[in-house]
Amino acid sequence: MGKIPEHILNEIQDRCDIVEVISSYIPLKPAGRNFKTNCPFHHEKTPSFIVSPDKQIYHCFGCNSGGNVFNFIKEYEKMDFIEAVKMLAKKTGVKLPEYKRENTDSDSIIGIIHSINDIAANYYSNTLEKSGDSSSARRYIEKRGLEKDIVKKFRIGYADSSWRSLSEYLSKRGINIDAVLKAGLIQKGKDASHYDLFRDRLIFPICDVRGRVLGFGARVLDDSLPKYINSPETMVYKKGHHLYSLNFAKTFIREKGFAIITEGYLDVISCHQYGITNAISSLGTALTQEQIRALKRYTHNVVMVYDADQAGQMATLRGLEMLLEEGMNVKVATLDKGHDPDSYIRKFGPRCFGDLIKKSKGLFVYKLAILREKFPESDSEAMAEIAKEMLVTISKVRNAVIKAGYIKELAQELGVKEEAIWDELKKTKRNVKAPGSMLQAQGVVRKIDIPPAEKILVKLMIEDAGVVNTVKDNLQPFDFKNPDIRHLVETLFGMDTKDSFIDAGKLINYLEGRVAPHVISFIVNEDIMIKDKERNVSDCIKVIKKNQRDSRLKDIQNRLVVAQKNGYEDEARGLLEEFNKLIKGGV
Repeated sequence: MGKIPEHILNEIQDRCDIVEVISSYIPLKPAGRNFKTNCPFHHEKTPSFIVSPDKQIYHCFGCNSGGNVFNFIKEYEKMDFIEAVKMLAKKTGVKLPEYKRENTDSDSIIGIIHSINDIAANYYSNTLEKSGDSSSARRYIEKRGLEKDIVKKFRIGYADSSWRSLSEYLSKRGINIDAVLKAGLIQKGKDASHYDLFRDRLIFPICDVRGRVLGFGARVLDDSLPKYINSPETMVYKKGHHLYSLNFAKTFIREKGFAIITEGYLDVISCHQYGITNAISSLGTALTQEQIRALKRYTHNVVMVYDADQAGQMATLRGLEMLLEEGMNVKVATLDKGHDPDSYIRKFGPRCFGDLIKKSKGLFVYKLAILREKFPESDSEAMAEIAKEMLVTISKVRNAVIKAGYIKELAQELGVKEEAIWDELKKTKRNVKAPGSMLQAQGVVRKIDIPPAEKILVKLMIEDAGVVNTVKDNLQPFDFKNPDIRHLVETLFGMDTKDSFIDAGKLINYLEGRVAPHVISFIVNEDIMIKDKERNVSDCIKVIKKNQRDSRLKDIQNRLVVAQKNGYEDEARGLLEEFNKLIKGGV
């Protein structure tokens, strides 16, 4: 529970409806008394993510993520438990008591890196502001038409040409050099000295959705290469996990119902300067699953903006297909040759850019046009290649009606029967990895190994506190094999069982840090039909006792072999008596 009192956690939870909270991030569909959707924490095609309004619990039976509303916020927002509580406390108007947080070493260095990055961003910004109008940085900003307010909003800065200006500035402020190294702002020289990573470059702070500075992008002011360098991966900055300017754009993305994704920093900044405030950037990389899932919190509609002569169109398209796999609606807007969003807006204005967005093509139409250019012949081999490439995209469309429409359209376009396209689609699906293999490759599946009798018995104890006393009279916590279940049983035995129902969501709060929340959500949310409760309780107790006895018998047998082998007659005699006593005692 950390330092936040349990009654405060319960008050926040009482004011939160888990269905309302989760549905503000991902769409939920009714499924009986519960709600169901595709899990936001792993890739899946068949929904296995269940939200229970009665129990105020969620659980995914694909990856075993689960818990209460705090656990969802913690996992989805990539926060620690205390941050999740603070966020929901603010949302519900519950005042938190003042407390001193006990940081782990990891938490502490993460906070320090955030702080160092913020100081560095201010330093670069001040360096730009103090540079003269004739400086290369000022001339470049003027050339790109960036206004003073937008420069300030995005905290654009300048790293001068000195090799140690930032490191010396941070050192004077008493900041430990090892922490600056961990932040990725300096590098080690051959003689154990240190030098700044960014020199004579325009600086773009990269922030998370909450506006915290994670790292930096840096652009040269001339035509030298590399044009851009970025912060290395650190404890707070993971390449491909964030979207540039999402902290500014998230509200407008929700309002407008879609996001515009560009490639570069300046593309986004120009968009925002001219009022196109739902624009974000993939930070110059192909879209990643993490970026898409971060965006899904705000919209399921995306318009990608690319220049007409972009290299590697097919590779780019395969990246866009990831959006389809995540259930996103994708469109593509193509700019005139030689233009990027920044230059296009500055030349033709935001209205023309907006018209371009309105005329954006669906991914299906866009890809088909590219393939028609790539395979202009009308022979069967060319048609087969087009079909093969298009079916890769169609196979990733989740909606069956839309998929059928694409099949029909593709068949008409190629002049073949729909049945032939459907047959080829089946072959395409066979070549796609099953969701289970993908999950294991990503390493996101949480293993839960609980003996069935223990699982059923604890479920019944939580659902009916009256069962707790029956179990307490017959078993001890050490009779349960699973360590999480032992902790749970020990807790349930010590609880006041006046109420008939134990609140599973609040039980998770009580056991925070001792029992993994997904274990409780797994037990509570699993749909087990139990008709005769008393008989099931009795049978489970018998099975657990038998398993405990069998385990003890096996242990005695092993010890008896060792005692007899080493000639310990007295010990062997005692073990044999204990063995016979257990055998005669039965269950």
